[in-house]
Amino acid sequence: MLEVASREEFIRALRANDVVMIEFYDPESRESSEFSYVVKELSKHADPRILVLRVNVKKTPELGVGVRTIPCLRIYYRGEVIFEQQGYFGKFDLDVYVLRRSIRSVFNSMNLGYRI
Repeated sequence: MLEVASREEFIRALRANDVVMIEFYDPESRESSEFSYVVKELSKHADPRILVLRVNVKKTPELGVGVRTIPCLRIYYRGEVIFEQQGYFGKFDLDVYVLRRSIRSVFNSMNLGYRI
């Protein structure tokens, strides 16, 4: 996963890719650290056309505007948020299962041919 370090990189990533999955995290948070394993597992199964990024909200808080709870996972389609998960259950298998099912459901409802 790549880490976004500036607003310009963030905007460029959203404009250059149809689907972008972004993990918003706090490096000092145990929950964020645990949730990162979930996101890494999701990215292993994600369609290669999906760009997976991370945003450190302590280092670049301006990129986390609107994110109320950390950790947070957002899926953007053509620059617009189509899915958001704030927080996590604390059980790796459950988190992976729920996120995959939820994201698949959103993709299916929008007739998007991406797998996760």
